[in-house]
Amino acid sequence: MPLISSLQRNSSDPRLHSSRFPSVPQTIRNAALTDCINYNTDFSVENDGWVPFDTEGETFHRVSNGLQLDLLAPSENMRLIEEGTNLPYNKLSAKGATFASSYYMLYGNVSATIRSSPVGGSITAFILMSDTGDEIDFEFLGGDPHTVQTNFFYAGEELFTINGGLHPVPGAAVFDDFHTYTLDWRPERMQWLVDGQVVRTKEKKDTCQMGVCKYPSSPARVQFGLWDSSFDAGTAQWAKGPIDWWSNRGLSASALINHIQVKCDPEYNSIYVY
Repeated sequence: MPLISSLQRNSSDPRLHSSRFPSVPQTIRNAALTDCINYNTDFSVENDGWVPFDTEGETFHRVSNGLQLDLLAPSENMRLIEEGTNLPYNKLSAKGATFASSYYMLYGNVSATIRSSPVGGSITAFILMSDTGDEIDFEFLGGDPHTVQTNFFYAGEELFTINGGLHPVPGAAVFDDFHTYTLDWRPERMQWLVDGQVVRTKEKKDTCQMGVCKYPSSPARVQFGLWDSSFDAGTAQWAKGPIDWWSNRGLSASALINHIQVKCDPEYNSIYVY
């Protein structure tokens, strides 16, 4: 499920253009390729090149072991029941944090070292998202200590129960310690890895029907974030929510991003050097 709607690739938003990334020498740049940066970001030190979508900075701050993302409780606490299903949901959602890379990539390898939120109803996400609705993701449901969910989407088709996967995460709980999650995206297949071990592979040929391959294949930005599922009864049930803010005064729903490394595929990207 996408965190945000992607900004247009030619956005004039000044946050997308950092002086840290100089113009690319003509010798390594090909206008037919996607401009891409091999990020290697230690979030305990910096977050240069990553665009926050909370410009006031209320939902994130740097700590000794990374960038902490926080959910801010809604101003009004009201529990509602959905007619027909009798499932609970909240009238208002908490405010969350989302970051996106300022550049795109077309195929390559992205790894993120994450400690997810422990609170049921909160969702920590690490995804590749294109402007056309292609998406490849990892999602962590609060309250689910040893499992991660994977998914992919093509052209914005919301096939939530078709392309998903559920995978065990050995070792410490995903919200008690850091694990490294990798998306290895190639033209003919994509893989999801947990702590260096492949947990899922999807071949492009297996997404093709009647001459159409519903396989993510458009330039995407890396995104990570923390969001509240409680606004929708069905989504809240899936995410082990809704969040019960009023019975848990002082509840802290937080995730930590320690490190992200991006390796752009040089066959499909003009790689920026800085």
